[in-house]
Amino acid sequence: MGVSIAAVVVLSVLVFAGVYTLLDSKAREDRARRNAQAAVLLEAVESSSAAAETSETIAETETAPTQEELAPSIVTEQTEASETTPDTEPVQQTEAPVETTAADPNAVEEFYTSVYASSDINLRSGPGTEYEIVRVIHVGEGIDVTGRTASGWYRTYSGNFVLISLTSEEPVATTASPTSATTAPTAATTTAGTVPTTPPMTEPASAGGADTSGMTYYGTCHITFYGPQPRGDGTYSVTTATGTTCSEGRTCAADWSIFPAGTTLYLPNDPLGGDGYYTVEDRGSGVSGSHIDLFAHGSHTVTDCEVYIVN
Repeated sequence: MGVSIAAVVVLSVLVFAGVYTLLDSKAREDRARRNAQAAVLLEAVESSSAAAETSETIAETETAPTQEELAPSIVTEQTEASETTPDTEPVQQTEAPVETTAADPNAVEEFYTSVYASSDINLRSGPGTEYEIVRVIHVGEGIDVTGRTASGWYRTYSGNFVLISLTSEEPVATTASPTSATTAPTAATTTAGTVPTTPPMTEPASAGGADTSGMTYYGTCHITFYGPQPRGDGTYSVTTATGTTCSEGRTCAADWSIFPAGTTLYLPNDPLGGDGYYTVEDRGSGVSGSHIDLFAHGSHTVTDCEVYIVN
C-alpha cells in the first residue's frame, strides 16, 4: 500500500517537473522571439533617423543661392551679352492694309426739293424695282423729296421711293390753274401759336359761293397730298403729329410757324371735292412756308389754291 502511494507521488512529481520544464521552455522561446522583434524595430528606427539627418544635410548643401549671391553673376552675364551682341536697328512694324468697302449705292443722302412726275411712276417701298409697289403716281403729280440715292432714286416725304429719271423739276401738267390772288405773307411776320397776318391785299371777288365773313384771307398756297405713312414692319400709320387719326377731307399738314396746330383752314375750291374745311393736325420736314399737304387716299394732282383762316 505504501509502495503504491510512493509510486503515485513520484509519478506526480515527474509529471509536474515535465510540465514545468515544457512551460519554461516555451516562455524562453517567447522572450527570445520578442527580443528579436524589438531589436528589428530598434534598428529600423535608427535607420530612419539616420536617413532624415542625411536628407537635411543634403538640403542644406543644395539650397538655391540668394538674390544677392546671384546679382554679381547676372550683371556679369548681361555685360558679356552687351559686349558680344552687335547693335541692331529697331524692327519696323508695318500695319496691315485697311480693307475698304464700296459705298452702298442705295444709301440715302439728305436732299430736299419738290419735283413732278413726268409720266405715271410706280411709288415703291424701297430704292429698287424689286421692292413692292405702294401706288402709282400719275403724270403731273407733285412729289416732296427728302433724300436721294447714288443708284438714282428719290426718297419721298412718305418714306417711299421713285426713280429720279422719271421726274421733272418743272410742272408737267395740272388740273387747276393758279389763282390771281396776291402772294401770301412771309413766315418772318408770323409767330408760332398766333394766327398769321396778311399784308394789304385785295379780297377775291368770290369764294366759290361760300360765306367767308369772319374769315381771314391768307392768300394762295401750294397744295400737295400725302397718304398713310409706312412703318418698318410693313404696316402703315395714320396717326398725326397731334395724336389724331388722319381723315380724308379734314386732316392737313402745314408749317406750324405759319399755321399753328389746330388752325382751321378753308379752301374754296377744294381739290378733293369736299366742303373745303381742313384742320391743321400734322406737319412734316417737306412742308414749309405757304404749303399745305392734304391727307388723301389715292393719287391727286398738285395745284395751288386760295386759303382762308377760319377765326
